[in-house]
Amino acid sequence: MCFAGTLSATSLQAQPQVPWRADRPLTWADFQGAPPRGNDRDAYTYYGISASSERDERGRITAEVSCVFMPEKSWVRPPAKASAQLLAHEQLHFDLAELHARRFARELPAQLKGADPEAAFQRAHDRMMVRLREEQERYDRETDHGRDAAAQARWAAEVQRRLSEGAR
Repeated sequence: MCFAGTLSATSLQAQPQVPWRADRPLTWADFQGAPPRGNDRDAYTYYGISASSERDERGRITAEVSCVFMPEKSWVRPPAKASAQLLAHEQLHFDLAELHARRFARELPAQLKGADPEAAFQRAHDRMMVRLREEQERYDRETDHGRDAAAQARWAAEVQRRLSEGAR
């Protein structure tokens, strides 16, 4: 079982991180955190999405958004390291976060044109995080945390298609 987490932008810089890249899938060696006591999950993928924006002298707004994996907060129980199926499930949690980061980057400039761009940024961020959390929960529910191989394969194909369509 797994769960994906998020961080605020300010706490991202203080920790080692692995930026999302299509050519750099996660490995179990990336999961460096210690499993907490009293938790029955097999693995935990912790990611962060950071964003910044700026307005140029002509008033054009650009946004920079990145999705990173947090090794020190992500963990796997030793017996689960034998499961390639679980690692693929965890990778897809990270991939889903990347998809939402891309959408946030596309939508953000248009949402910051009002009189209070900081409040607009926070509202846009909050909406993105709600959508991401809902999709992560639906993914776990529909795949039974990666145990339903057919559902996992459907999700993998759909996420791959979405990543290919929205390449950075």
